Amino acid sequence: MFMRKALFITLFASLCVACTQDVADTPTIEQEASAMIINSPSGAVAGSLLVKLHNYSDSYAPEATNGLEFSARPLFPAGRATSEELQSEELYRWWIVEFDTEANIEAVAHALAKDSRLEAVEYNIEIEPIFSEPVAMESMPQTSATRAHNLPFNDEWLVDQWHYHNDGSLNYDEYDNSYAEGADINLFEAWKHTAGDRRVIIAVMDGGIKHTHQDLQDNMWVNEAEANGRSGVDDDDNGYVDDIYGYNFLDNSATIDWNEIKMSGHGTHVAGTIAAVNNNGYGVSGIAGGTGKGDGCRIMVCQIFKDGATASEANIAAAMKYAADNGAAISNNSWAYGKGAYISDSAFNRNYSVLMDGIRYFEEKGGIDGVIDGGLVLFAAGNNSYYTPSYPGAYYNHICVTAMGPNFKVGAYSNYGTGANICAPGGQRYADGCGSVHCVLSTSVSDEYEYMHGTSMATPHVSGCAALGLSYAIKLGRSFTLDEYKSLILSSVHDIDCHQTGTMYAQHNIDGWKYIDLSEYVGKLGNGYIDAHLLLMQVEGTPCLYVKADGKEHSLSLDNYFGDGASSLTFSSVAISNEDMTNLGMSSKPTIKSGDISVKCSKRGAGRISVTAIVGGTSVGGGDNMGGMEVTREFMIVARPNIASNGGWL
Repeated sequence: MFMRKALFITLFASLCVACTQDVADTPTIEQEASAMIINSPSGAVAGSLLVKLHNYSDSYAPEATNGLEFSARPLFPAGRATSEELQSEELYRWWIVEFDTEANIEAVAHALAKDSRLEAVEYNIEIEPIFSEPVAMESMPQTSATRAHNLPFNDEWLVDQWHYHNDGSLNYDEYDNSYAEGADINLFEAWKHTAGDRRVIIAVMDGGIKHTHQDLQDNMWVNEAEANGRSGVDDDDNGYVDDIYGYNFLDNSATIDWNEIKMSGHGTHVAGTIAAVNNNGYGVSGIAGGTGKGDGCRIMVCQIFKDGATASEANIAAAMKYAADNGAAISNNSWAYGKGAYISDSAFNRNYSVLMDGIRYFEEKGGIDGVIDGGLVLFAAGNNSYYTPSYPGAYYNHICVTAMGPNFKVGAYSNYGTGANICAPGGQRYADGCGSVHCVLSTSVSDEYEYMHGTSMATPHVSGCAALGLSYAIKLGRSFTLDEYKSLILSSVHDIDCHQTGTMYAQHNIDGWKYIDLSEYVGKLGNGYIDAHLLLMQVEGTPCLYVKADGKEHSLSLDNYFGDGASSLTFSSVAISNEDMTNLGMSSKPTIKSGDISVKCSKRGAGRISVTAIVGGTSVGGGDNMGGMEVTREFMIVARPNIASNGGWL
């Protein structure tokens, strides 16, 4: 009896412990609500929260809490979406809830999170622009008498845009060592193949763009339905009224506001680098600005900043969706969370879901039918001189752009390190209060044209090159997946690390003016600096052979193009045009011996060369004797001032 009683007591005690554990392991309503809040309130917009429904609904009304009234609206207008798209696309489940800005936002978030209709509650975080103030200059233009004026277009100040074609001659007094031949994007060679295509649309997510600017207006994206429609009416049913040139997401208005003081027309400057109108006899040139015959790529205005004010995640996500829905293939971004806010991809991806949903939407729904199957997103690395790039640019699946000056040296302001993918010209000041000529020249809202420097000046160089590549793909009838095209961009580069030697006196945004040890940047500026011409050759599928433009004879192996047995082949011909020989400074045609081609170039440039070999014999068959088959491969001989040890591509 005692034994049975003892056993019963033991079993009862065990059950009590088990029940206690089950109760403890069961999340409370408060715990479940906390888990639904996916980020912290640091930097959140007062009186605003974002909520995501479990399922799409065309109505949502939060219940009043402690006397606090709410208003709610869909974050993304349904526009032309079908019922199937409304049900399947996650973006349509996001709503923005607004309330008294004096209310305790954390208490409100926890109260909303108890609503069983919701999947997530998110603080609407404010995001800062990455912008640069104009660099003071005495007058325009700044052209040096030594600068070569044999230019492809007649734009007045193309001669000063060293970032497109740097021949090393733009030297000014105490800055006579600040320019290096080849520190550019090799644009003049690329322009021989294409200068743009109207079907390529670039969404500039920035401050307002002066779409009436004489050097931009002909290359602006125009919503024809709204331009030719009725004022105050959503003529194209895209959810936005009177959005002729794009939309002002900051003010929720179709009125684009470019009259800025603090941001100094940053968006206008960025737009000019990408696609200012070329060959119109004045101003500057744009990378993808066309030839002056109405053939430039187009700029779509997605205003998310004004006069330095922060943007919200909600506004940026809405801009991403708008751009994709209205035909943009490229999104250029000069904004980021504060430096060091995130140190891992997983933390960023988890905490900021509405923004990631918006970017994902652009990547999936943007692009050009038959050319690229998604939208390309590019980000500036940031101007904090910080050892990691800012998010979202640092995220592994986004292209993050660092900056260099006109001598290949890093822009001292540039963020760098893990997460940085590619480098481009962003300019560099070499003395306090002067040195504007070493910065990037583009369109402006104040003086019409201005110099600026920053990673947000470097990023539109990569966006412009990407637009040129897509233009060339259209011309050739080529098509790519988004991942394929990103790979082409990130491999169309030259070695940047070999130039980061010694010290440089410049303004560091943490430590001020100082001598900077350039070795700190080796391996941290991305895969290399962008080459527009190389990108077009990759789009075309034509391999490039790189040779140093020093007037000396260089031998290059053809094994990679004719196989490892190239040394035993009989090469029957080498063909190159007289024009290309002149372009490369060749006094004689290349020759081939033992599978190596010998080339001597005295000028930087590029030329197409055809090499024919006989495979299967020493003579061509088809006559009275047996013989081999002729095989012809076409290459581009590219002569540059400096060549990496790996043959040009890093």
